[in-house]
Amino acid sequence: MYVPWRRVASWHCDACGICCYRYRVRLTFYEYLKLRPTGLVEEKFGRYYIRKIGGRCPFQVGRLCSLQGVKKPAACKLFPFFVRRKGERDAFYEYNGEEFYVYISTDCPNVVLSRERRESKRVESLVREAVQLYTGEKRNVEFITAPTVV
Repeated sequence: MYVPWRRVASWHCDACGICCYRYRVRLTFYEYLKLRPTGLVEEKFGRYYIRKIGGRCPFQVGRLCSLQGVKKPAACKLFPFFVRRKGERDAFYEYNGEEFYVYISTDCPNVVLSRERRESKRVESLVREAVQLYTGEKRNVEFITAPTVV
């Protein structure tokens, strides 16, 4: 389930690795081309995905991602955040004069929902980074998702 960001009281990534099991990573065509030589990607109905092995992402090492920096798919960098151009009022976020609608997946066990529809400054800073990643303004994650394996 996806909830608007304003309904989330808090969230943090503790590198539990659950997203690598629950989430099906959709790739852009460019990401597909970069990862195709690994043999760990697949195409279904004109869309590209990381192929799961044993029910999990094959790039997961322990509880962390083995893909480095720009190789890590945008969908993975963003999870559990999903940024859209249309949505509901509680998901609205304005950035550089543009409208975005940001949702957070409750599949992540660290998402804490709020009983009140009040903005959390911490969650808002995470939303800002998610939008920056979505627009391509930012390429590397500082606050959302766990760091990659070195």
